[in-house]
Amino acid sequence: MKRILIHPHVLAAFLQLAPLLRVAQSAPGVMAAPTLFILRWVFGAAAVAGSMHGLSGATGVVPAAVRATNGVRTSVTFSITSSSHGTARSYSAVSGLPPGTTLSTRGTLTGTPTASGPFTLRIRGWETTSLGGNWADLNVALTVVGANPPAVTSQPANLNVAQGQSASLTVAYSGDQPVALRWFKEDLEVKNATNATLTLPSAQVADSGRYRLRLINDLATVFSDWATLTVQAAVAKPVITTQPVGRALHAGEGFSLGVSATGTNLTYSWTRDGVVVGSAGPPGPTLVVTNVTATAAGVYRVRITNLGGFVDSDGATLSVAGPVVWDQPTLVSDSLRLSFNGLTGRRYAIESAAAMPGPFATQAEMMSQAGGTVLFDPIVDSGRVYRVRPLP
Repeated sequence: MKRILIHPHVLAAFLQLAPLLRVAQSAPGVMAAPTLFILRWVFGAAAVAGSMHGLSGATGVVPAAVRATNGVRTSVTFSITSSSHGTARSYSAVSGLPPGTTLSTRGTLTGTPTASGPFTLRIRGWETTSLGGNWADLNVALTVVGANPPAVTSQPANLNVAQGQSASLTVAYSGDQPVALRWFKEDLEVKNATNATLTLPSAQVADSGRYRLRLINDLATVFSDWATLTVQAAVAKPVITTQPVGRALHAGEGFSLGVSATGTNLTYSWTRDGVVVGSAGPPGPTLVVTNVTATAAGVYRVRITNLGGFVDSDGATLSVAGPVVWDQPTLVSDSLRLSFNGLTGRRYAIESAAAMPGPFATQAEMMSQAGGTVLFDPIVDSGRVYRVRPLP
């Protein structure tokens, strides 16, 4: 082996210019002569992206950037060249292989990627065909794109809220990840709005306007439909001025419960014992029910709502007794006394007719007595038909 004499200062300067050179060993038998060294190439194993490790003068990797599709088989062959050693004869993957792919010793990346996203594939090119000799590590920018572009599956809905209330607009979507999301108001980006749901914890009148979501992945850019957010200025909540009043009924009767309230844009929701009930037509300040049965008994309330809030009415108790029927008539002196199962506090009309089916004429009106029984001597003419009718 040829010996080279190098002055220590010259050697130090040289090593600074060529950091990949290492002092392998001192010449045998000359340990006392510190200026005499044997130098040779030693190729370190540490990797630095784009730098050479043994193959001095490497010009790079071809191709340096690759795109593949998630779920679609791909095949691409890489080569690393060096001005001093030519083209690498075998290859291995150091890191960054996408799941589902492999790199052959010939430098061919094959397989079906199973994950989308950017990958930094680090390839090592070897001097020999058996992954030996000098080598170099270089990076390849590998992007695996999805097979499915973003698509909106549920559009955002228009929304009306009162000032200070929380407002949320939501979009449901599909598409291969990563999907970048961004909300826009009238085509201006909304700050920090990068989720499928846009939430304004305390909406203000200035937040009113049209909103839509932009969705981007590697395949396409799409937008949701516009959704209009309307933020109403502060509104006073409803105030009840007349409460609903309960009553006692006979089965088969009808009834109505009413309420009066001040406020704008009022909506009504009636409940019986906490369960929502309704009548014909949209819910309003009056609840109308016909032909009641025992199941209609209970405590009724109404909730009145607008953008300022809501208020609940007092409870109105409804009781339901059996149908109105006559008791067994009794003869008192010269009169026939009739009684029926009247409800205390209810008024009734006593009606008569010469024959069925009538017509019937009102003979008297009366308030039922305590205990629910009304006594009356109704006979004004023999052979007449009598009936009793509850009054509203």
